[in-house]
Amino acid sequence: MLYEKLELIENSIKSKNIKEYEIFVVERKAYESIFLKDKIDNERDISKFEYILRFLSQKENKTGIGLIKGNSLDPKQIERNIKIGQLLAKNNLSSNYYFPYKAVIPNLIVFEEKVIQNPLATKNDLTEELLSEIRSLQNIQPTFGRFRVHVDEIFLRNNNAINLHNLKTYFFIEFSLKAQQNGNLAEYWPFIFIKNKDQLNFSERTKKWARLAQDTLKAQIPKSNKNATVIFSPEVLSKAIVPVVGAHASGKAFHQKISRFKIDQKVSSENITIIDDGLLEGGFNTNGWDGEGSPHQTNEIIKQGIFQKRLYDQKYAIIEKEQSTGNGMRTLTGAVDSGVSNFEILPGDMTFDEIISEIDEGYYVEQFSWLRPSELSGNFGAEIRNGYYIKNGKFENPIKLGNISGNVFKMIGNCLYISKEREFFDNTLFPYMAFGNLTVTS
Repeated sequence: MLYEKLELIENSIKSKNIKEYEIFVVERKAYESIFLKDKIDNERDISKFEYILRFLSQKENKTGIGLIKGNSLDPKQIERNIKIGQLLAKNNLSSNYYFPYKAVIPNLIVFEEKVIQNPLATKNDLTEELLSEIRSLQNIQPTFGRFRVHVDEIFLRNNNAINLHNLKTYFFIEFSLKAQQNGNLAEYWPFIFIKNKDQLNFSERTKKWARLAQDTLKAQIPKSNKNATVIFSPEVLSKAIVPVVGAHASGKAFHQKISRFKIDQKVSSENITIIDDGLLEGGFNTNGWDGEGSPHQTNEIIKQGIFQKRLYDQKYAIIEKEQSTGNGMRTLTGAVDSGVSNFEILPGDMTFDEIISEIDEGYYVEQFSWLRPSELSGNFGAEIRNGYYIKNGKFENPIKLGNISGNVFKMIGNCLYISKEREFFDNTLFPYMAFGNLTVTS
């Protein structure tokens, strides 16, 4: 059915003798259960279809790109969208650009067959499993939650013989757990996208959520420390490292002369190796190809502290006379920009417990209320939502509130320990990492 929609759009484009075009067609389906306390309150199925058209207009060594989004398949509306896209291309000249050509694409399967065959039954079975685990928790009151099964189907076609199709399945969990004691109230409200069914781990995941909610009841404001050792969870690391390291590793930042990274330069501690891997098994953004149709790759960005390679989408690869590394990512607008596929940090040689045992005084942060480091400077400051104070190699008490501030560049340059354990969080596979010289204020 989606293929027929693609054909309808392309036939309309070809009828106008347009030479350079790209069609990105996507249909997203979601099967959702909404929970009130520990019961299903509502269920719904959601389907969204849209297409993104890009047209090129060439003038000497400049190229105009016209982008238009649509969801109507009425022939007259398609024609209007094509005209608007062409007009934008003619009035939007920038650097030279052309769509990628057909290439050898890694043959990856990023969907689960049972989910594709019966997504509703999969959702119903997993919903019951999730609720069973929630009901088994002690001293916890669930208040609200969601569970979704997602199925995405995508076609990408352009005038340079790229003709790609992809099916993807994944999951979403959101659940608010409340703990109450002696008039005190605490809540832990996680939400996360998870790629594969075997990563759901409802039993371990819900027990951890319940423990964090209960411990927050006893949490204290952390002691101030201008030279603190802090362990970050994989979730926190994802939010800190990806936007900063990802941006400065990009060909876009290099072209704009704002990248702090130089090839063969030491940019982090020797114990850090970071890989951008569009082929990572279990990675949320794993696929054979990127948002433009260039092959995904495994790109070693930082190896034992040394910067190795930049990440390029098609535009900045052309500008810098390089090859795309498969890092053209679709934004919410449908445009393509430099981005990361899946970030992976290689594990260390110590367990998480061994790392804690090495710290005389420090802090562990499971989650911040809000963490948005400056992509340009790397500076950040964020309030602790869930964490622990470490004393003499052990968790002494839970902590919340207070603020941790620092700089991502300095942080990765002063990495003390990296755990053997790693966890997926969205499009990252990260360990637990301890850093020195951060500032904690109460």
